Amino acid sequence: MSAGATVHTAATSVTGAAPLVAFFLVVSTTLLLCLLFGVDSEGIDDLYAAGRSVGPWRNALAMTGDTITILLLLSLTGLVSVAGYDGVALAVGTIGGYVVLLVLARPLRNTGRFTLGDTLAARFEDRSVRTAAAVICAVVCVPLAVVQLTAAGGATAAMLGLSGTASAQLCTVFIGAMMVCAAALTGMRGNTMLQMIKTLTVFVCMALLVVLLLRSTGWSPAGLLSDAIDRNFDPAGYFTPGQLYGTDLAGRLNLVSVQVTVVLGSAVVPHMIMRVKAARHGGTARRSVVLATGMLTVFVAMAITLGLGAAARSSALSREQFDLQSSTALLSLVQELVAGPSGDLLTALVVSAVFLTALTVVASLALSAAAALVHDLYVAGFRGGRVASSTEVKAMRWTTPLVGAAAVLLSVLAQSWNIQFLAQFAVSVAASAVLPALVYALFWRRCTRAGLLWAMYTGLVSCAVLQVFGPAVSGGPGALFPSADFAWFPMATTGLVSIPVGFAAGWIASVRTARTRSPEDATRYAALAARALVDRPEEARVP
Repeated sequence: MSAGATVHTAATSVTGAAPLVAFFLVVSTTLLLCLLFGVDSEGIDDLYAAGRSVGPWRNALAMTGDTITILLLLSLTGLVSVAGYDGVALAVGTIGGYVVLLVLARPLRNTGRFTLGDTLAARFEDRSVRTAAAVICAVVCVPLAVVQLTAAGGATAAMLGLSGTASAQLCTVFIGAMMVCAAALTGMRGNTMLQMIKTLTVFVCMALLVVLLLRSTGWSPAGLLSDAIDRNFDPAGYFTPGQLYGTDLAGRLNLVSVQVTVVLGSAVVPHMIMRVKAARHGGTARRSVVLATGMLTVFVAMAITLGLGAAARSSALSREQFDLQSSTALLSLVQELVAGPSGDLLTALVVSAVFLTALTVVASLALSAAAALVHDLYVAGFRGGRVASSTEVKAMRWTTPLVGAAAVLLSVLAQSWNIQFLAQFAVSVAASAVLPALVYALFWRRCTRAGLLWAMYTGLVSCAVLQVFGPAVSGGPGALFPSADFAWFPMATTGLVSIPVGFAAGWIASVRTARTRSPEDATRYAALAARALVDRPEEARVP
């Protein structure tokens, strides 16, 4: 059963008209914002990078919004609720990605114009490099969008009190249509504004839930923690490693692999790279990351608190109830905390937060995938940059809906399948293919074009092979194909193996093709290195 289907079937109906009214109010407001910002997004600078004019606080809010996906919003609370120590470790690990991004923020902002392909092409201007970048971006963005839409459809249907797979699919299509409007009409400038609104809405919603939870426990965090431990299926082991993947060596390696993959992969997903490039200059980008780190830390602290509350208020869990509770903990907690007219208003706020989270993140992913296809593959790759700006904007207006429609179609078809592993796969590809390419292109003088390509394609292929033959696809009741068993790779995520493989492939290929380096390569690297660490505020266009 998929994440969306699990949420949908487990959550009880929400009473009252307030959630439905709030849902349509948010939809109407979002459409209005899309139309308003669509008028101001006609140039490619506005479309891809918001005119490179976003200040640190606005960019930090939008960056935090890009990080808080629908899966993160729903799953962090559930993981803490059922897995204790492991859930807290994974929740804290989500902050680690900003540490990596802090190192990369300045050179990413100062190198290349808009996309991953632009950044790599600043080192090696070659069609094969841009093609590889576009392929990697599509492989990362489309699966993430599909998983987000599937989960969002199920969660939205449940919060609105709708039942049946058809209702979840209908909500998925509706959210997908709104996403297409947001991505195609607004561009990065409008997406920044929507992300800011989403982040503030989520924070207000989470803060109110935390206050209600603590009030219900007599403002006793110790009592909350004690109840959470007592109601777990293994009270003695609730705050010891092993609840999520087991206590043996394979289980511990699984936990480490997930943490490493999240920390390294979440920093370099394509939409995060485009977000960094929207800053005014490199210093602003770094300042944005610092501020976003504080914001995400607050979000994680609230998610952990709500996870403990969900555990304390649930009935004693059996091991068989583990997966179900992890998907529905936040929604179940909301329904237990709210009551009366004020409860209807809070529920309406939660519905709005879930909808905005799905809309903004999927819009960012669609924009990033379309930018890779149009800007890197078509304009710079096949046309050699000889395309008018107006033509490129029109191409983006057509490509973004096509990418969104493909994601929506795949999401509807996958509504009853367990496809959560696709999110892990996408982040693994980012950590195994994008990160080595960026590190070598930006910081290693002896990297060659062949090394860059080998790093990206080897990282991609290793992730795909290990994921297909891992436990997420076959061999267990929670797998994509539960009745089949062709798994030989023991870990749910591939990062612990595929990340070193990607780095090793790039290094070996660069060493073996060292003779292909030309004086021009050395000159380009020297220029890139000088530009990467020096801010040029005059390049920022302040509206």
